[in-house]
Amino acid sequence: MTLKPEDAAQPPEDEPARVSQPAGHLSSDLVDNDAMNPDPASPRVKIRELTEEDRRRAIHIQKTARELFEVTRPLHALPEESCDLLQIAVLHCGAPRLAAAKKPHLAALEYVQFYVGDVDDLESQKVLAAVIATQQGKFKRKNFTDLALDPQQQREALTLAALLRISAALDESRSGETFIRNSELAQDGVWVIVDGPAAAVDAAAARQDAGVWAQIGYLPIEVLDPQEAALWLMPYPEPAEKTGILRGEPLSEAGRKVMRYHFAQMLRHEAGTRLGEDIEALHDMRVATRRMRAAFEVFGQAFEKRALKPHLNGLRATGRALGAVRDLDVFMEKAQKYIESLPDERHDGLEPLLKHWSEQRLAARANMLEYLDSAEYARFKRNFNVFVNTPLAGAKTAPADEPAANQVCQLAPILIYQRMAAVRAYGPLLPDAPIERLHALRIEFKKLRYTVEYFREVLGKRAFEVIESIKQLQDHLGDLNDAQVATQILRDFIDTSEKQQESLPIQERENIEEVVNYMAARHAERHRLLATFSSTWETHFDNRAFRRYLAQSISVL
Repeated sequence: MTLKPEDAAQPPEDEPARVSQPAGHLSSDLVDNDAMNPDPASPRVKIRELTEEDRRRAIHIQKTARELFEVTRPLHALPEESCDLLQIAVLHCGAPRLAAAKKPHLAALEYVQFYVGDVDDLESQKVLAAVIATQQGKFKRKNFTDLALDPQQQREALTLAALLRISAALDESRSGETFIRNSELAQDGVWVIVDGPAAAVDAAAARQDAGVWAQIGYLPIEVLDPQEAALWLMPYPEPAEKTGILRGEPLSEAGRKVMRYHFAQMLRHEAGTRLGEDIEALHDMRVATRRMRAAFEVFGQAFEKRALKPHLNGLRATGRALGAVRDLDVFMEKAQKYIESLPDERHDGLEPLLKHWSEQRLAARANMLEYLDSAEYARFKRNFNVFVNTPLAGAKTAPADEPAANQVCQLAPILIYQRMAAVRAYGPLLPDAPIERLHALRIEFKKLRYTVEYFREVLGKRAFEVIESIKQLQDHLGDLNDAQVATQILRDFIDTSEKQQESLPIQERENIEEVVNYMAARHAERHRLLATFSSTWETHFDNRAFRRYLAQSISVL
């Protein structure tokens, strides 16, 4: 049975009082309180006929509910009969006193069996009762126990109740004029664009109620008015030669430009990363995510924390997915260079190690592609694209009647010298610094370099020499960290290999002598880098020339 909206809004001839106001909001003039059953758990009340206004609203919500049912059908895969139940539920979701009943689902079933003549079989009645009761209360599966619904029926009831709640919210204004202009099932969720005089109000109400849809486990439903859709569906930024920051603009907007610049770089290398033919595409994409994360720290003081947090979480997830593959690329690349330095007869000695790393990389790459294909990643890109293209979004507001430094020319010197101070603080500790401390210093150098690079377009010409000097220290410490990590990984590989083969006869064991030699080579490299770091520190950083160049770079502000 398919219920037509124009027919469904009419009460049955033999039961003129069986229908209630739609959409979970029952007007007081619809209920005759004097006729209510004394039993508070019973819904049997005398309900007057719908007014013409209520009837029009019911038809409007039914139309919206059907459209949402159709666009989400690939997700829920429910039959047409479920849509019929949804249409009927629109008319009865405002049944009185159900939410207040001790067992609202049983009260809803009693209501359905007494008032709803369009549903004859018990199983459909139970699902409809669950929809009505859930629409009035909380989305809790445990409430279905009273109706003895199986898991499939529970999912059907929750799905229909969620669609009903969103459809009703799309007429929060009670204008009856908000309509779905466009809808699409995308990788990251269901996009619903609504229009009409009260679209902004109704879209906001629907977005708030759309959370129940995601609670069921579906891709989210995003409801947007035309103005919001213009932002959410705007094209991603194209790579640019410069960030375009200005010395007189607010720090928040300079930060937004920096983030947008590196976001475009990340997107530029995504296709190559997915393809996997050139490992440099992955490297460049990962670098872009790192620079964006560093930008959050440099420019974070200009934004509200809650505005940055979801974007930072997305960047971290992306960085983890890329990093697992990139780290193995670096290990394998350096191992290959070591092999090339060996005589031909020793070239096969690292095969056990390279095979192990190749297997790990294959698994890490599969995980990376799964993440890049996920709704989570797609939504992160959409959200972040809106953020970097919306001026003043998430920015802190300075008091209008008090002086407050918020421009690039006012704050950039402070931010740069704060990073400089954090690095110089390591100076007295370097002679006996353990490798863990040097690793921490490497991170501080990276922050200093990125901070200078972010403001480079408004700094003096000497900024180039400053960045190059910092890069020398950063590369030295980066190689040291790689050697340290590789040494530990190689040691673990050797220990694991020996344990796995200890039960085998000696003649059947794999010879990993060259792996041991390679570990010794990386250990020697680590020692060399440790021994020469103090010289690199003094030559490229801890000297008057570097400090003078930095001061000259900043003085133009």
